[in-house]
Amino acid sequence: MESNKYLPVGSIIGGHYETVDVLGEDDFEILYLVRDNHRRGSFFVLKELFLEVFSSRNQKVVYTIPQAQGVFDKRKEEIILDIENAKRNRQIDEVKTYGYVEENDTIYTIMQFTNNSDLTNYLQFQAKDEMSLPSLEEILANPKKEKKSSIFLKILIITVIVGVVLALYANKIIQEDRDKAEEKNKITVTQEPIHHPRLTNRRTTDLETSKELIEDKLVEETVEKEVIAVIKEETLVVEDKKPLENASLDGFVEEEELISLDLESEESPIIEESKTLQPPLAPIIQELELPTTAISLGKEIKPFERETHNPENNAISLGTKIEPKRVNNFSRASIQKFLNTFIASSASGSVEDIASQYDYHVDRYFSLNNVTHSTIKKDKRRYNKKWIHRSFTIDNFTILKIYTKDNTNYCDLKTTTKWHVSTNSGKKASGRSRGFMTIKQTDNGFKVKSIYTLK
Repeated sequence: MESNKYLPVGSIIGGHYETVDVLGEDDFEILYLVRDNHRRGSFFVLKELFLEVFSSRNQKVVYTIPQAQGVFDKRKEEIILDIENAKRNRQIDEVKTYGYVEENDTIYTIMQFTNNSDLTNYLQFQAKDEMSLPSLEEILANPKKEKKSSIFLKILIITVIVGVVLALYANKIIQEDRDKAEEKNKITVTQEPIHHPRLTNRRTTDLETSKELIEDKLVEETVEKEVIAVIKEETLVVEDKKPLENASLDGFVEEEELISLDLESEESPIIEESKTLQPPLAPIIQELELPTTAISLGKEIKPFERETHNPENNAISLGTKIEPKRVNNFSRASIQKFLNTFIASSASGSVEDIASQYDYHVDRYFSLNNVTHSTIKKDKRRYNKKWIHRSFTIDNFTILKIYTKDNTNYCDLKTTTKWHVSTNSGKKASGRSRGFMTIKQTDNGFKVKSIYTLK
């Protein structure tokens, strides 16, 4: 058989039929077991039109050679006619046919799946392997491995092609370097003239430096005279004002004596006063290294206060709370922990404890659909009343699918459970069950959304 003859496991047909396994085939058709994703737990058989000699598959699409396209189309019309007749004249013993899907340049007949049924009930011609359909429980317990594909051969071919391209490119680069080396011109060395600093006479330099110092001193003396003149004018204004005895000047200086300054004296005067304030020109005088004179102007000069930055003033209230996106917490360890809790409550827990393991709305509860906690509690009371002693153990489980729907995370599981129950009268029952579960991630942990077993 060709490696690309069958549809890959997990392919979607008709928008909701997911392939699970290959059941059988003849020279014109291939049978697939499919799961209906719109109705959980529902399985069907899809019969695909595929000519053994003339058809091939490109991914999912069926390609038939032009010489046999007429035979393919005629057989397709016959299948549609047979399906329409089967709907009108349905017999009791025949396998039910529900319709057909045209997709992938072929046609798929939708048929009922029946355990241990003969393949001749599904195939139009002689089956290649004379066998009956296995039970759904056997198929799910022992899934077939996917056919080996030619992916390794494709990777090898691509690797060889890439290696050849790289070798050609490297050879081209080497050849270009050789050509450049042969055509390279001789290097001509040209030396630019060196610019030396201008020679100066040391004596001339010393004279220029002395001249600059003299000019700076003259400028300094001129500034000093201007500053002293300004101080003198301010002092004369102060002397014109008569101080008030035993009074405070602007609330700062009490009993202050006005002092007249002899600015023409070369020596710095000695000033005595009850309180001393620096004049506005003090920083300038201090910068010029002039004698500083304390002058009482009757007003207190307050130091400059730097405004401090308060980070609380820039606090911004966004007014909204950004909630984190829900993280998928499904892992094998977390699922194992939930199943252990679930099976323990089923064996020895109260009815309330058992019901708390389920979602408030359960899509499927064994043979019932769309049930609530009330229905689950009634069923558990009836079951626990009959079987007093109960023992359940999760033998194994398989994660089938983890997905997100309406911003909620779900996980589909296949489980194998060992069980043993007995009554007070001594009646006993035990066995192993295979089933399916769908668990939902909520703010209160995992909850069972669907559960059923295969009989």
